Amino acid sequence: MLPLNHICFPSDEITRIPLKDLGPSHGLTAGAVKMYQRFFELESVGLHRADLNGMLTAALDGVLAHHADLKSQYGTLFYCRTQTHHGFADEDWLRCLADEHGLEGWDVNSLTMTSCASALAAMRFIQACDADGPVIVLTGEKAFHYNVARLPVGLLGELPTAALFNAGPGKWMLLDTRVRHMPRYYQNPDAMAAEDRRALQDDYLDGMIGFVEDCLRDYSDALRPDFRILPHNLNLPVTRALLRHFDWEDRCIQGDVQGLGHGYCSDIFVNLTTHEMSQSDQISPGTQLFVLAAGTGVTFATCLLERTDFN
Repeated sequence: MLPLNHICFPSDEITRIPLKDLGPSHGLTAGAVKMYQRFFELESVGLHRADLNGMLTAALDGVLAHHADLKSQYGTLFYCRTQTHHGFADEDWLRCLADEHGLEGWDVNSLTMTSCASALAAMRFIQACDADGPVIVLTGEKAFHYNVARLPVGLLGELPTAALFNAGPGKWMLLDTRVRHMPRYYQNPDAMAAEDRRALQDDYLDGMIGFVEDCLRDYSDALRPDFRILPHNLNLPVTRALLRHFDWEDRCIQGDVQGLGHGYCSDIFVNLTTHEMSQSDQISPGTQLFVLAAGTGVTFATCLLERTDFN
């Protein structure tokens, strides 16, 4: 088990840009706007005012403000990014970012394992490593450019987060994790042959349902009957079909898909933070969250979180 100590999502620094204003940055036509509104109920997408370093600094500063002792410790910083973002790799920028925040003694790693499921995959990796020191998982990417801003199943936003693990007793405990990869669909759907796109449409929901069924079986020894579902901000029709299949509509904690869009690897941390802030009266020791994310590749990932009595 792995303690989750703190999450920082600087929500006050995010501007929600209405879909009608996204033409220049996202290359959206009027018809595309209507499609996103109709099928995914999108109203706006979150924009962070700073560049990439500034975005990540906002999240990292929030964690260090609550845990200043981290600067005198040795730990590991993971930046989870997607396959489409490789910026500054030749400039050792992540090392510089850590050093600028007083984390000179920390190891740094940039992960692109499973696209938008990378944060959950990283949590599985960290748990398996049984690390002794603290770990920070950093997420968030610049998204307001038409080459990377659009997905057939949602629009991408800029949502930086920093999650601190293994720094003493945590308010959440990571009980277990699972990851499954469907390697046939490693390509971006826009680059797939028509046959593979059709197969992906046929296999995606069934593959996700089968994966979730296996996770429920694997988690059964620890799973409470009243667990809740915390999904990502992606492909709302598929998420709802999954919820209907398991009769989970009443136990789902959906993030602000309509206002923020899909935040790459950040969704699960953004949604958990929002849940803690807006529905704190529904959280008590023993509350369990079944967290779900998916990334192109195709990769599905889940984890099981349980609230502790540590505040």
